[in-house]
Amino acid sequence: MRYIIIKRSGLYTLMLVAGIIILLSVLGVRKIAVDVASQIRHLPIYSVETPNQEQKLALGINCAWGNEDIPQILDTLDSYQIKATFFLVGDWCKKFPESVALIANKGHEIANHSDTHADMPSLNKQHMIDEIENCSKKIEQITGKKPNLFRCPSGAYNDEVIQTAVELGYYPIQWSLDSLDWKGKTVAEMKERIIPKLTYGDILLFHNDTDYTAQALPEIIREIQQKGYEFVTVGELIHQGDYRVDPTGRQHKQ
Repeated sequence: MRYIIIKRSGLYTLMLVAGIIILLSVLGVRKIAVDVASQIRHLPIYSVETPNQEQKLALGINCAWGNEDIPQILDTLDSYQIKATFFLVGDWCKKFPESVALIANKGHEIANHSDTHADMPSLNKQHMIDEIENCSKKIEQITGKKPNLFRCPSGAYNDEVIQTAVELGYYPIQWSLDSLDWKGKTVAEMKERIIPKLTYGDILLFHNDTDYTAQALPEIIREIQQKGYEFVTVGELIHQGDYRVDPTGRQHKQ
């Protein structure tokens, strides 16, 4: 049997080389982990994993154009005894303060939809901040309450937009079901886009001042309620506090 004899100095050299290899390996793994983490997108909340899969969902209504159908929409919500979340543009608030006050007085949730409906990803950070905070100031001046929900105009965002909103204390809100009402979809077409696809934790997207939204809402709300779903506001639906958003945009409580 042959033996390999290693001098003490040689053993130290081997140990040093092995240590360097191990260190480089660890640093390499750490670098990979950092690189992967840096590639994780910052997403808004598209939908919510409700506790025990409770059949709850939220109705969101964006307001950026006219206001003539607001009384009809509010009457519909009253008749079905539900509260919605209205995402208001600052310019809309300035133009129609009486509608903002009416929505708030009816007990509906009011959220931020930017000040001028700008393309948020194209803005620098300070301009993003101004768009968000100036809208909230207009809302607070009318209602006495500052919103904590923010929805990007046209749903357009990037990492910096979402990070900026979060840094300012807002929950960035997207949607999981889009009626496409602003494209002139008929009542039947909107129902087809919403009703068959419903699941718990959904956030529905509608707009006021469209061709058929005010007419469609009674039928859509009635059929959703008949399926056993409960309407809550977006603020009531989401997990406020510590949370995570998975790659599909679904929010989970931490």
